[in-house]
Amino acid sequence: MKALIRADASVQIGMGHRVRCQALVVALQALGWQCQFVVHRDCAAFSELNDRLIDDECEFLILAMEADLVILDHYQYQASDIEKVYQQQTNLFVLDDMNDRGAFPARWVLNPLHERYSSRVITPLTGPQFALLRPEFSAPAEPIIAPPEKLLITLGGTDPLMLTLGILQSLQRHAFPVEKIQVLLGKNAANSEAVKTFSEQYGIQLAQGVVEVRPFMANARLAIAAAGGTLFELACMRVPTVFAQVADNQTRSLEEHVPLGWCQCVRFDDLPEAKRSDQIETLVHYVLLAWSDSAWRQASRVTAQSLVDGQGSVRVAQIIHNALVA
Repeated sequence: MKALIRADASVQIGMGHRVRCQALVVALQALGWQCQFVVHRDCAAFSELNDRLIDDECEFLILAMEADLVILDHYQYQASDIEKVYQQQTNLFVLDDMNDRGAFPARWVLNPLHERYSSRVITPLTGPQFALLRPEFSAPAEPIIAPPEKLLITLGGTDPLMLTLGILQSLQRHAFPVEKIQVLLGKNAANSEAVKTFSEQYGIQLAQGVVEVRPFMANARLAIAAAGGTLFELACMRVPTVFAQVADNQTRSLEEHVPLGWCQCVRFDDLPEAKRSDQIETLVHYVLLAWSDSAWRQASRVTAQSLVDGQGSVRVAQIIHNALVA
């Protein structure tokens, strides 16, 4: 059985679509599926060797007819575009975050939030139990030997608003203990050279392009993170977090999770660049308060633990496999 995955990644788009689709691909491949990404040529710099590059979406429609399953994770596709794909391939699996594209047909829609879809979706898969996390998060939690001690800073695969450096500079001005900071940079993170230079100057631990992030999250007392798929990873790892919203599609996730009490958020995506430095100060203020509030952090860990079990990718792959193969 062959699955085609239509997803792009770039500095502007970010890596989130690619990462969560790859998590599902790994789970499908474990069940014997052949999987291939279909990527627009404009995003070739972020593609892999086995990807199929296309120049326009008409090419993808032709490819869709030849597959047994199409996985679509792309905001460019509005309801009418999804309809065209469905006409070519009814075994259509759509990944969604905002539920703002109107009614469209699909065999499955996955949204890790509690959203409602029209009757044109045959099987909606909604809620955090379906969050597509990488295989490393499906392993049982290891016993805690020592209390986590780090402030983890991870602003996504590309850090599109280049917030990391400003956050580090603010923390240093506020005399936050730099030996407690752990920075994770994506392989394609913007402004990474400046971040690395600053980190070396002040002795801040930094890792870039790491394959497995779970060990870093396991050692995090608190995190500053972008609110994409990382939100569900941090919930799975029970890490209290102050989220920096860097894209509009993160709005619904934060609207659902912040009221639960395990995280906070500061919005950046709706601000002009000139005002981001003031907003960074607001974020760091929240971080300093949370770092000292052990009662809040403990309650946050309990809440987060109840939300995401890390089995979403395996769970979803099995649903697809049972419907189309078993």
